[in-house]
Amino acid sequence: MGFLNGLDAMKYDLERQFPGWRIWYVPRTDRTVTWCAQPWPLINCQSPEHLAAEITQAHTEAAADWPALASLADYGPGAPGVPRAE
Repeated sequence: MGFLNGLDAMKYDLERQFPGWRIWYVPRTDRTVTWCAQPWPLINCQSPEHLAAEITQAHTEAAADWPALASLADYGPGAPGVPRAE
């Protein structure tokens, strides 16, 4: 359990450093670890149109609550096919 306790401590430290991110790890049988992160919020929708609306709403209404959420204007230059925000 010491190995997992150490990983949990490192995960907790990362979560403190990077609020707004979901952080987890996947331990392997050879004692290596894959570290993963995903910005909050996680959004699930039934259609591309609803997803686009929810993403836009997250950027415009709640960005201050989710520090990992980039500005909508930042997506245009790095994401082909995504229109630049006004």
